[in-house]
Amino acid sequence: MLQHLGFNILSTLKLNGFENNTIITNTWIAAYGAPFASPADCLGALGWAKGFATGTHKFETPALAADRAIRGKPALAIWGEADITLHADHFLPLFSAIFPKAPVRRLAGIGHYCFEDAPDVVAGFISDFVRQT
Repeated sequence: MLQHLGFNILSTLKLNGFENNTIITNTWIAAYGAPFASPADCLGALGWAKGFATGTHKFETPALAADRAIRGKPALAIWGEADITLHADHFLPLFSAIFPKAPVRRLAGIGHYCFEDAPDVVAGFISDFVRQT
């Protein structure tokens, strides 16, 4: 059943903590499901979920040239403190190690889907970041 994430996208999102039911429309569901139209399209998402379930995620150290190139780029992290899928205590240090000067905006009471839970706040953070960089 999970090999057809496009069809089951709302259930999948709910597993990751999506709660804002007021914005759900058929167009919204189609937009979130579009990248997962076939079983082959679902392999990455399923692999990601399997890695969490089995504790086998590995984050590779980038090649020196890639590391040098990316560290010079502007970056911004917007993080929902109530994210039950990607925990800040694990992932934000990885982000900050790659982008040590990048701002981190933490949103109290906001989950994995920051854009859905706090669209105006997120849009403001992005607008400010683009304006400043």
